[in-house]
Amino acid sequence: MRRSCWPALLILALCLRASAQRRSVAITVDDLPYVAETQLDSTSADGNLAQRMNRRLLHAFKRHRVPVTGFVNEQSVSALGTYGAEILAQWVLQAFDLGNHTYSHPDINTLSVPQIEDEILRGETTFALLMKRAGKNVEFFRFPMNHTGDTKAKHDAIAAFLAAHRYRVATCTIDNSDYLFNAAYIRILAKHDHQTAKKIRREYLIYTSLEIDYYASLNQRVLGYEPPQVMLLHDNRLNGDTIDRVLRLFERKGYAFVSLGKAQSDAAYGIADTYITEYGPMWGYRWARELNVQVNGRLEPEPPAWILDLARVE
Repeated sequence: MRRSCWPALLILALCLRASAQRRSVAITVDDLPYVAETQLDSTSADGNLAQRMNRRLLHAFKRHRVPVTGFVNEQSVSALGTYGAEILAQWVLQAFDLGNHTYSHPDINTLSVPQIEDEILRGETTFALLMKRAGKNVEFFRFPMNHTGDTKAKHDAIAAFLAAHRYRVATCTIDNSDYLFNAAYIRILAKHDHQTAKKIRREYLIYTSLEIDYYASLNQRVLGYEPPQVMLLHDNRLNGDTIDRVLRLFERKGYAFVSLGKAQSDAAYGIADTYITEYGPMWGYRWARELNVQVNGRLEPEPPAWILDLARVE
């Protein structure tokens, strides 16, 4: 049943976008300053490696003229010692924006509203000061795992808290499961198996291309046009080693790089997010639910089974 509250003017705005808009995408990077490889072993985080991977990311973003927003986990800043704050300072120094991704990247489904609010406020500790010193306002908050509230009470309370603290929710419309490929990649690198590592990089780019096309098609079906996309990546080893090729995928497909704020100025992002779920679907699926458009999520490509096996994911 069509929602009666859906504004006719917003439908008109969406339709008018369809004919003239060039493809565009905002690149976002989660889990700054680095996805610690301690998730896969018991050693301390390697600050030198984190710096090297971030330099590769930043150089690529500069070369391709990509206005990226990075999302910070404050606990990871502390875990890297002086390296953590230095990495964030480099992002800001090179004119990239930083946003809040909570203090410890928890699953908010397991937290109370006061605990979630504490995670948000503690998440500002380092990066907010760096942004202020650079004359920039902190604008975006991204939910860990895109879990926006598994109950209506929690969803609405956190939305109100974010609005009161002048945060906008950072969306994402394309996901390429890079964390799974990265888990497999790190395991293989630890074995010095360079041939399989090369195979993983190649498979990662193939899958990323499939996901870009899938979500373009999904959003076209739901909205009647392809809105500016928001790509979700993570600050990890695999992306450090492949970022140039990931960006070239978008360029070959005709995408222009835009800021997150520019992407989310599109009328599609004015659609209310009232979808209550314990999961973290991309926004195309959320829009489908809001607009009562039937889509089949089983059509989305899955990472190869051998990648899942290497990543030790059931």
